Amino acid sequence: MELVQIEHTEVDLQLVDDENREVIGRTYLTVAIDVYSRMIVGYYLSLNPPSVTSVAMCITNMILPKEKTLLDLDINTNWDVWGFPDTIHVDNGAEFHSESIINAGLLYGINIEFRPIKKTHFGGHVESVIKTLMKAIHEIPGTTFSNIHQKGEYNSEEKAVMAFHELEKWLVTFITKI
Repeated sequence: MELVQIEHTEVDLQLVDDENREVIGRTYLTVAIDVYSRMIVGYYLSLNPPSVTSVAMCITNMILPKEKTLLDLDINTNWDVWGFPDTIHVDNGAEFHSESIINAGLLYGINIEFRPIKKTHFGGHVESVIKTLMKAIHEIPGTTFSNIHQKGEYNSEEKAVMAFHELEKWLVTFITKI
């Protein structure tokens, strides 16, 4: 937990609602990775675009023990990583520059460092893990793939089968078991 990188992405998957199984759209994932261990140490999944709330919830998930999350999602495994990081590397999105994130970092002794502009390698670890997650998601019915060339004639909305809570269970299972 010496150095953690945090990043957001829109998940390459159309989701359906629980009741009628009608398409509700895509989710956003905020993910935190410990650079040394390459372990995902926190996440936040939401139907809302990235925001200060997304960052705060991801950091909260990173700091707290994960037993309740695993229990709530009915995943039988361990995810023994939690605590305050020394430093968090982030990009220059407005949500990371918010006073509340910077002040919370100061309050809890977390150094928030911003990537130098146009130096993408400063976020390489978190971007790599996001790429790995999206590659696995491309195997799920309803994927949007990464671009229109990969998608071709595939109808993501018509093929969508996974609800929000099912995606979250899939994600945490992937993080902890795969």
